[in-house]
Formats: sequence, structure tokens, C-alpha cells
Amino acid sequence: LHYAAIMKQQLCTRLVGAGWVIGFTLSSYHLVLLSKLTFCGPNKIQHFFCDNSPLFKLSCSDTSLLWKADSILISFVVLGSLCLILVSYMCIFHCILHMPAASGRKKAFATCSSHLTALAIVYGSCIVLYAQPSEGVSLETNTVVALLNTV
Repeated sequence: LHYAAIMKQQLCTRLVGAGWVIGFTLSSYHLVLLSKLTFCGPNKIQHFFCDNSPLFKLSCSDTSLLWKADSILISFVVLGSLCLILVSYMCIFHCILHMPAASGRKKAFATCSSHLTALAIVYGSCIVLYAQPSEGVSLETNTVVALLNTV
């Protein structure tokens, strides 16, 4: 509600820069681990895109460290951002509940409910795909959840 007062050009630049630096750093670590994999056998990935899980299953190397590192990294990113969003929504709900007009509360809840539905679909599928170790999950299940996430 105080976006214009808080979000100045300098803060926006710092947030974008921090996002790029953190993303590049985390991706670089992951790419170093991926570059050490050896592959033998089929080279076709039964998936919509080159996701980690099908790639790990094609590898002849021991991927247990990669599974763990991937789960920890994604859990940090996905669950961390989800916690920030949930805290923001708690503040928004607090403000909505203190609105004097019932019609204003109804409009605000209608807007929030559609956004929360979209968040539940996106974060739910991300958590299923990435936050849990999916070594034992079949590629078919992984593909269906990835389709939901992509759509």
C-alpha cells in the first residue's frame, strides 16, 4: 500500500542486482556439479524440457550429491520466496479486515483469492517437482506436474 513511497529507483536497482547476483551464483554452483556427470546409454529425455530429474536419471555417475544439493537449493529459493509472500499476505489480510466498508473487503478478498489460487498452483507444483528429493518419483508423474506448472 506504500509502494510509491518505499520503492525508489535506487532500491529497485539494488533488488534487481541482488536477484541477478544470487541467481547467477546459485546456478554456477549447480552447473559445476552438473558438468562432472558422465552419460552413457540413451540420450533422449522423456520430458518437455531439460529438467534436472530426467537428466540425473540418464547419468551413469553417482547423482546422490546432486539430488541433495538440488533439493536444498530449490527448497531455499522456493520456500524462502513462499514465506515472504505469505508474510505479505498476512499483512494484507490484516489491513483488509480493518477496512470499514464491507463492499471494499469483498472486492479485496476477491482479488486476493484469485492470486492465492494461482500461487497455490505454481508453488504446489514447484514444491512437488523440486523441493522434495524425487529420486523415486517416476518420470511420468514428474512430467504431469511439470505440465501443470508450465501451463
